[in-house]
Amino acid sequence: MSDISDYADQLQADVISDMAESFFGDRKELDNALEAFAAMVEEFVPVIEKLFRAAATLRLLLLDEATADAFCAELGLEPCRIPPAEEAPILVHESLPFALTGKGRYVNCVEAAYRGLFDALRDYIHGRCYNDPKRPGRKRMTMHYKRLEEIADIINEKIHKANNDRSVSSVLREVKNMNPEQMEREDLLGDVCYRRGEGFDSDMCFMPIDFDGYHFPEVVELPPLNEVEPALKRFCKRVYEERPDDVRKAMDTFRGR
Repeated sequence: MSDISDYADQLQADVISDMAESFFGDRKELDNALEAFAAMVEEFVPVIEKLFRAAATLRLLLLDEATADAFCAELGLEPCRIPPAEEAPILVHESLPFALTGKGRYVNCVEAAYRGLFDALRDYIHGRCYNDPKRPGRKRMTMHYKRLEEIADIINEKIHKANNDRSVSSVLREVKNMNPEQMEREDLLGDVCYRRGEGFDSDMCFMPIDFDGYHFPEVVELPPLNEVEPALKRFCKRVYEERPDDVRKAMDTFRGR
């Protein structure tokens, strides 16, 4: 009988050890996931900066807010489709696109800025593929908004499970139920140990990722240039005729003069 009792005690100890290993292993995994997510956000920052710079470049060439709104109306877009510049520096070009006339150069500049913003929005929302420098022949995807949002949801689901299904008090409860003698002692003491375990929950719970708290820009993709090109050219030619001096000044800034 003693052998059976010894075996039962050892089996119980092994089960408790496995529970502890699983419990702390899951928490370590979550710690690593949260640390990795912070690194992903840091990797995403240059993408946001490029988006603001591309928006600033197009807004520079559109001269002011009223003209930018009129530009969107001409192209059949909501004004919010051009993100705010957030006082970002523009993407300076070494030279102006070639054209025989000033009006033509302005059209080409706005088209180049529009393409730049189109690409920046696509990279921001969906990312882009590039060659993995560490693995020739392999492709990687740049960090982007949708990927960050999906990863935050996955981590938050794991955090919810860890805080509720695998909380400190729930683990202590499982351990206590496996030890009748301990249960009897705690009943006599008014279940002090168990209540302490519940107190640990608030101290040891994981804080979910506040994705909205990052205040990432809420943006919408632009239509490809070929779909709006006739309206863009018509609008730019009209603006050049009405405000040639302002346009030339903007183009000088566009090429870093």
